[in-house]
Amino acid sequence: MRINYHIHTLFSDGSSSIRDYCEIAIQKGFEEIAFTDHLTVFPDGSADPHSLNTISIEDYVKEIKSISLEYEGRLIIRLGVEVDYIPGSENIIEKILEGYDFDLVIGSVHFIDNVCIDSLKHRNLVENMIRENGFDSLYSKYLKLVSKAVETGFFNIIGHIDIVRIWGFNPADGLKDEQKVLEFIKEKGICLEVSSRGLRQPVSSIYPSLRILKRAYELGIPVTIGTDAHSVEEIDYAYDFLIEYVKSVGYSHITLFDKRRPLKRKIE
Repeated sequence: MRINYHIHTLFSDGSSSIRDYCEIAIQKGFEEIAFTDHLTVFPDGSADPHSLNTISIEDYVKEIKSISLEYEGRLIIRLGVEVDYIPGSENIIEKILEGYDFDLVIGSVHFIDNVCIDSLKHRNLVENMIRENGFDSLYSKYLKLVSKAVETGFFNIIGHIDIVRIWGFNPADGLKDEQKVLEFIKEKGICLEVSSRGLRQPVSSIYPSLRILKRAYELGIPVTIGTDAHSVEEIDYAYDFLIEYVKSVGYSHITLFDKRRPLKRKIE
């Protein structure tokens, strides 16, 4: 079984079409994939330029549903979305999510105080924040936002839970904040994404860190797998390494979703 539950297309900041991903997924032996384009909506109702918006999301949903029927029997295609958690936009997010029958919703945090932490354009701003207050302070602030995202109950999956490490920083501490957010994830019955995206970024590490993944396993938190693909070339990026990483801490199953219902599949 090969699955990828984190893929971006031309509808947000990806460089490949939905159809192109489906074709390469079949060639690469994938059985199931999920499209999860960005939905980044700010408290004033505006959307990020590289995000789905209230108009494009209609076309996005229609195209995925149409292509899903076309590929039926060859590839399982899930309708997903990656939603940015931004304090103050909760009511807008809730209304949008209620309007569509998504198979899965990934909740992610990319913004701290209006700074996009994983944007190359904002890297200097992030590093200034670290110079001023230290990385542990930023790490704590980030995980508190993730905790708030979890508390909303909007999400099935928490995406790249420690992407704040992207520029090569790691916390000296952070255990307390990690424990708190993992306990919330467990309480809400949410799944944790294991992502190879960090392996192609300065941190050169899978998300989440091994420490977080081990604790998630101890708590009985389910996991799913994604490469955070932004092009067809990334659909199987370090895929085998991801599987071994998950198995190394004890996981024997990964979680899939159908109309937001979790389904367990054994890792072969």
